[in-house]
Amino acid sequence: MAIERLQKFLSNAGIASRRGSEIFIERGEVRINGNVAKLGDKVDPDKDQVTYKGKLIRPEKNFYYIALNKPKAYITSRFDPEKRRSVFSFLPKELQSKVWTVGRLDFFTEGLLLFTNDGDLTEQLAHPKYEHEKEYEVTLSQDISDADLQKIREGVVIGEDYTTAPAEAKIRNGKIYMTIHEGKKRQIRRMFDKVGYKVKNLKRIRINKLELGDLPLGKIKNVTKEDII
Repeated sequence: MAIERLQKFLSNAGIASRRGSEIFIERGEVRINGNVAKLGDKVDPDKDQVTYKGKLIRPEKNFYYIALNKPKAYITSRFDPEKRRSVFSFLPKELQSKVWTVGRLDFFTEGLLLFTNDGDLTEQLAHPKYEHEKEYEVTLSQDISDADLQKIREGVVIGEDYTTAPAEAKIRNGKIYMTIHEGKKRQIRRMFDKVGYKVKNLKRIRINKLELGDLPLGKIKNVTKEDII
């Protein structure tokens, strides 16, 4: 095998996403041939022994791609100090430790959520530079004016100084269908709050090519990488 960055090796082994793997490296929880690893290290999977918390890590040969129709009132982390229910409970037990979520959906948001152990795919979908689309179905507590919807399309300031990128937004059957390329925390709720509207219900219905379709709430299905990218 070719020499590769340590965080990519860990990601391909199903330990965590690349960013998550970087955190484990910074904590000193990863060793290469007995030595504490550091960011920037590279490994030869055929020659080097890599351990995480003392456990020998081997590359995962099988990639998993799983879509979930997430219900409300579930967190997208594996564990929660508040003991709230996790989306990982919808997966078979043998897969719960092998995959991670691609991005997040907040506690009260429902819809399409993707699990994988493919680090390259995660990087592509998560990084704004690739401009992969995410589409949401938005229900507001009141009708929105054309002028305010145009503000949403053009971008609004959320937080202290972040201006959202231009977005697609159209009204159909009383709901707003909105497509964005970013993924800031609670972004859509904050955008509508900025122009004076409360989001009553929020559902993600598409990640790039992959559509939620008629997948029942709380159910999973296997998909392929080609279904997504």
